Amino acid sequence: MRFDSPPQPEDLAGHRVAVVGLAREGRAVTRMLVRDVPDVDIVGIDQNEGEASGEWASEFGLPVVICPDGTGLPDDIDVAVTSPGIPPHSALYQAIAGADVWLTSGTALFLARHHDRVIGVTGSKGKSTTSAVVHHVLAAHGLDVAYGGNVGVPLWDLPEATWVVAEISSYQARLVAHSPAVSVLTALFEEHLDWHGDFDTYARDKLNLVAHDPGAVIVNGTQTRLVEEFTSRFPALAAEFVSGESSWSVAEDDDGLVITKDDGVFISVGDLTLSGEHNAWNVALALSAASRIHSLDDGVTRQALRTFEPLPHRLQPVDDPSGVLFVNDSLATNPPALVACMQAFRDRRLIVMIGGHDRGVDDTVLRDEIVSHPVAAVIGLPDSGPAWLESIRSWCEQAGVTVPELRPATDMDEAVSLARQLARPGDVVALSPGAPSFGRYRNYEQRADDFIRAVRESARQLGESS
Repeated sequence: MRFDSPPQPEDLAGHRVAVVGLAREGRAVTRMLVRDVPDVDIVGIDQNEGEASGEWASEFGLPVVICPDGTGLPDDIDVAVTSPGIPPHSALYQAIAGADVWLTSGTALFLARHHDRVIGVTGSKGKSTTSAVVHHVLAAHGLDVAYGGNVGVPLWDLPEATWVVAEISSYQARLVAHSPAVSVLTALFEEHLDWHGDFDTYARDKLNLVAHDPGAVIVNGTQTRLVEEFTSRFPALAAEFVSGESSWSVAEDDDGLVITKDDGVFISVGDLTLSGEHNAWNVALALSAASRIHSLDDGVTRQALRTFEPLPHRLQPVDDPSGVLFVNDSLATNPPALVACMQAFRDRRLIVMIGGHDRGVDDTVLRDEIVSHPVAAVIGLPDSGPAWLESIRSWCEQAGVTVPELRPATDMDEAVSLARQLARPGDVVALSPGAPSFGRYRNYEQRADDFIRAVRESARQLGESS
């Protein structure tokens, strides 16, 4: 099946459409198809029979086909709308890709219809905070703006709005054929290689967001690898590189880090609710993007930045009566995000809890941070934590620096207990795994919940014993 150009949702009328992957995004795009596309013939397809496929069938009353090995696909499908939960290397995806079927996705269909009113944000780190700040600043100026995508609410489930701020993952960017009105690229490094296969494919999929006649493109100019990949892939594409030379930027003065506007101090980072230099650059990127949509009032913008609430699970303080600052950074699912957490607390005695699902990504940035700015202690969580502890010991010994206290833990309760033994008032204990949670937790949110539970239960036990 071929269309003359990438289809709009209405172009699917009269066609047999398979929704492939029936969880949150699959349900959202199905609602749109049922609501907006006349005479569309929909079938649901998934790899496994379970809660998601059952809920989809119950909600829509449409047929479901389960194809764990890619066999048994209906032979009359014209279009497959794939969800991020179906990786390209899976047998199901390969079977669909090998058939005469047009491949698209919910994100691709949303951008086909709405690209001229979307601010899309993607990157290996920083996309959640950057997109949230864009939304917060525009809403503070009274714009009718919705916020969704990879952050939690599927794009097709968003309410009608004049503008949409969309956080877009590499999975979602892969099949888009229309670029947003404003695109923001925050960072690029090895990530999700188990889904994409290799870094070159990952970079291609991630940067596909700006490959289709984009509007304004804003690039984090401090991220060397991102700049190199962007300029080599799109040598003729104009972009704003946010760096020390750009209109919105980050600098250091006598009071510490500041956000600058046209070389003048706009706001001190100390006045923000966000921590760390990485978040200062996220704010600069967000202001660059927001200013492409609306003329920003300085006073309104400063107040918006002061009142912005940091996202859950990213450098999020956890109340504790001990005088130790516990920090939930469960969203740090790769080594650079872990390093950003460590950098944010360089001026404090830090005990960091690391480890999770080992995807074999490059951890050079972690080695460099550990040997140049050693932390007080590292607690290794399953599964990759213990191996990381051995690497840290080797790195420090080779560099001739003091080896931190290294403690493996079998679960979150033991990890928090060890942290309490090692910490004293004024210290920071951060859950910043540097790895995803596959195998142990459903997602990073459930891991964060377990950390917060363990902190609170251990605080209560200490109170009862005192």
